[in-house]
Amino acid sequence: MHIEGSYDFKGERELVWDALMDLDVLGSIIPGSQGLEEIGENKYQSQLAVRVGPVNGKFEASFELADIIEPLSYRLLVEGKGPAGHVTGAGTIELSQENGTTTMHYAGDARIGGKIAAVGQRLLDAAAKQIARQALRKLSKQVAARLDAG
Repeated sequence: MHIEGSYDFKGERELVWDALMDLDVLGSIIPGSQGLEEIGENKYQSQLAVRVGPVNGKFEASFELADIIEPLSYRLLVEGKGPAGHVTGAGTIELSQENGTTTMHYAGDARIGGKIAAVGQRLLDAAAKQIARQALRKLSKQVAARLDAG
């Protein structure tokens, strides 16, 4: 499965970057997340509640940030497993800035197996896009709050 897109934030790139690197912010914007726990340098784990069509389940997930170029980009490596299946994936996040607006470009690929994969590619693609939209809207609110406070 492949997902990519872009999203515009009001504010400077450093403000968006700081939000993206804040453990509490990341834990609060991931749909279904119980928050993130740091388990090593740029490595985190979480429990996620995920629903895709008729299949739902809890997953133990780990996240790693790699190839960090502050405040421009990083790679995100993800692994998750639970009774409903498993997922492994990798993606990139890149930030560019123009006229006080920061644009996040994101792209990623994931391999999904188990019961959750049985719902079909169209449902998986739709769920991935919905999860991305929800996370980006939540991140936008966090960035706006930081901009207002600054």
